[in-house]
Amino acid sequence: MIENLTTVNIVIGLLGISLIILGNYDAIKTTLSASRSGPFTNRFISQIWAVLLYFHQRRSNHKMLASTGPWMTVGLMVTWLVVILLGWWLLFSASPLAVVNAETKQPADAIERLYYAGYTITTLGYGDFVPGTNSWRIAPIAAAANGFFLFTLTITYMLNIVANVTEKRQIALTISALGETPWQILEATHDNGNFQSLSQQLQSLQASIGKLGQQHLAYPILHYYHATERSKSLALALTRLYQALIIAKVSCHDIDSTAQQQLTTSIKIIESFIATLDSAFITAVKELPELPKLDTYQQLSGIAASQSTLQKHLSSENQKVLAAYVHKDGWAWEDVWRT
Repeated sequence: MIENLTTVNIVIGLLGISLIILGNYDAIKTTLSASRSGPFTNRFISQIWAVLLYFHQRRSNHKMLASTGPWMTVGLMVTWLVVILLGWWLLFSASPLAVVNAETKQPADAIERLYYAGYTITTLGYGDFVPGTNSWRIAPIAAAANGFFLFTLTITYMLNIVANVTEKRQIALTISALGETPWQILEATHDNGNFQSLSQQLQSLQASIGKLGQQHLAYPILHYYHATERSKSLALALTRLYQALIIAKVSCHDIDSTAQQQLTTSIKIIESFIATLDSAFITAVKELPELPKLDTYQQLSGIAASQSTLQKHLSSENQKVLAAYVHKDGWAWEDVWRT
């Protein structure tokens, strides 16, 4: 009975309750908060990625990084389930009469209690073990509800991840279609300095990039779905587009107000996306990334700014964050400027 519990039993029960609360909090925070992941999830995925990135930087292996995202997602789901299973197991171990054999009424041993906790949270309900007293009849009901809720939550989460990864790569491909370097983007869309083509392309991209920023904030694990091809890398695509937009905005003062507004709006939307990157533990590098020589950009019609002016406007703090973003995605800053 509960009145006869020892100090050890109480400690075991409290530890079990703590694990149940921790597992559910992290799962709910990660899947439903729409702002950032739970404390355990963030550290779990960030540390694993850091280790893999360490090996990738010493011997390039984009396939390894590309396979990490799905396995990391599955590992996260399994971890939540294991933590909650251990929590309920400890709670069911807090009293000798919490779980007894249905026929002999003898208290279950540790393995049998783990078995009981497992089939209870998975709602299988074999019935060969049952609560030993009325006071323990509520706990398995709560465990079954907890398990059903968690399984539903994780399946929904995984489906959302798959959909968002597809959208992420689609946007990267759309941007890459404009050009795979800032130079190519500007060369293909400058229209003799009017940038009408670029302005039209930006109208369709703005909403997509803004939505994608919120998706990455809600699902930081999206950052760890790596693309093996440069054209499918969102980090490279957004960084290249940002460089091209800054150069166009600074250099071309004669474009019409509509195109100018499109440039300004798009830059702000990308900067809003940059502001969400801290949710994935992406922190700015300490020094500004090195810029290539920009004199060739002056050959484009409408690009009137000097190389020093361009470099000045491309030396903002956002560049440090973008450099860290590109680096954490498994690419080098040089990949932004070359095909």
